Formats: sequence, structure tokens, C-alpha cells
Amino acid sequence: APLMYEPDRVRSAPEIGGTASILAEFDAATSSDRYAQALQKLMRSRQNVVPDLLMRLEGNDLNLAKKAALALGYLRSPQAIPSLVAEALNPSRSLCWHAASALSYIGNPEAVGILIKMLHHNSVQVQAAAAKALGRNGLAAVSPLVEALNRCDDLVKLHAAHALGQIGSPIAVPALITALNHTSRSIRFEATKALAQIKSPLAATALAERLTDTDLGVQSQAAQALKNIGMPALPAIVAMLKNPASNTRSVAARTLGQMGIEEVVPVLVEVLQNDAFPYVRCDAARALGEIGSHDAVFHLAAMLKDRDRIDRSVRNAAIAASSSPAVRSRPRAGSNSR
Repeated sequence: APLMYEPDRVRSAPEIGGTASILAEFDAATSSDRYAQALQKLMRSRQNVVPDLLMRLEGNDLNLAKKAALALGYLRSPQAIPSLVAEALNPSRSLCWHAASALSYIGNPEAVGILIKMLHHNSVQVQAAAAKALGRNGLAAVSPLVEALNRCDDLVKLHAAHALGQIGSPIAVPALITALNHTSRSIRFEATKALAQIKSPLAATALAERLTDTDLGVQSQAAQALKNIGMPALPAIVAMLKNPASNTRSVAARTLGQMGIEEVVPVLVEVLQNDAFPYVRCDAARALGEIGSHDAVFHLAAMLKDRDRIDRSVRNAAIAASSSPAVRSRPRAGSNSR
């Protein structure tokens, strides 16, 4: 008689070949895809694989130890905490980043408390690894990360700012605002990015000042942060239109256009009509086109009719703005949709 299989007796994939086979696949994995596949099988296994992974963590093969550290984190086994801490603090092993990440994935109070203590370790690498990892661990990590952002080495500050953005707590806003003035471009960028994630109106004025940062990446991130904050950020940006530096006024006009809020049309019209620099008026015209409201289009059309006052470059910008996608997508006045 043919061999019959009962559906409820069919073995799951992790059981086929046994744990030893899965561990061999895990050991041999060299690409991220193969590592992920082997890790999924280990996580579905009915056998306790933690002792096997601890053996690999403490072994001489450093690459295998790194893979084992991350696997222990994904398995979230408190049993692994002492070994992960020992590896994180061992300067000869270079495992602090992987071990700290694993502790953050375990994420219980013991693991988080250890990561917070690691922020005070005498090794900058250990401090930075802990700061980076704590971004996964919520409000309990905010105050220690704020302290690290205020006092630590620049590498630690960089990762602390990034982690505070991941957590997204308004408690971090004052420290991040201070970090916006740091001499390091990377720290200013991470602080700006963190404030973009937190979206606090309290940061609007400081972020508006970063629109003229010497680094284009910081400028771009500041504009994104202000867009994320929305209406509460408008006064700070509008105030920049009165700045004596023409480049600052230009950046402010462009940012208002990117935000696309109709309430700023009157102030942009004032810039379009009265600013002393043609390139600033061009940016105001483009901003009105990006907003694309009926009021914005009306003022662009009126400017095009005033041939005596309009500069050629401003005229060209106004023509381009009048045919921008934002304007074309607006229904014409008096049109009826059917």
C-alpha cells in the first residue's frame, strides 16, 4: 500500500534535518539573505538553541561571533545577557556594536539598564555603541541619551542624537536645539533629523536658522523638519524674509513654497513685488507656483501684466510658476465637475 501522510503529522521546516542542520546553515551563511533565512529557522525551532549560539559568541571565529550576537538579540533570551555584556566590554574582541545591539533587542529592564551604564564606560566605542542601541528602548533611555548628547565625545553625541530622533520624545528638544550649533556637520545633521522626527514647534526658530547652514544636507533636513512641523513653523520662516541677507530671504521663500500653505501667499507676494534682488523675487514667484492657489495664480498673472516693473528673469520665473503642476492641478474658477 502507498505511504499515506496525515496533514497534522507533517513536520515543520525547522524539524527537517534537525537543529544541527540549521546551525550548520547558520554558520555557513555569508549573505544577509541566507543569514535571515537561517535565523528564521532557528527562531521557529522547538529546540533551545541559545547554548549553541552562546558557544559561537564566545568562540574564536569573530565573524561567527557577530552573527551569534545578533541572533541572541533577536531570540530575546535573558540567558544571553551576561555573555553579551562580557563581549561588549572586551576590548580585544571588537564586538561592542553587535553585543549592544543584541541587548537592545532583548530590551528587558536588565538589558536596558546595562546599556545605560555603558554610556559611562571609559571606552568611547562602548559609549557610542550603547547610545546607538538605546534608540530602540523608548522613554527610559531619553534622559541618559540627553546627558550623553550634552557631555560626551562627538562620536557618542552623533549616535545619541540619532537615537533621540528614533524615540521621538519632546523631552529631548532643548538638547537637540543646542546641538544644532555644533561645529560638526554630522552632529548638526543628526540633530536636525531628530527634530524633524519629533516635530516640536519649540524648535521652529532654531531650525529656520539652519536653513542657511554651510552644509547643504543640514539645510535640506532643516527644511524637511519645518515642513513636518507645519503651520506653527510659519512665523519663524516668515521672519527670515525680513533678514538683511538676500540669500537668507531666498531660502525662506523657497521653503515656504515647499510647505505649500496658502496662508503665506500675501507675504510671498510682497517679496515678489518689492525685494531688491531679482533672484529673491524669482524664488518668491516659484514658491507661489508651488502653492498653486487661486490667489497665488492671480498675483503671478498681475505681475506678468506689469511690464514696466518686472525684470526679465522674474518674468520667466513667473511664467514657469504659472504653469507648474500645482497650478495645473487646481480646477479653474467657475468650472463644474461632473
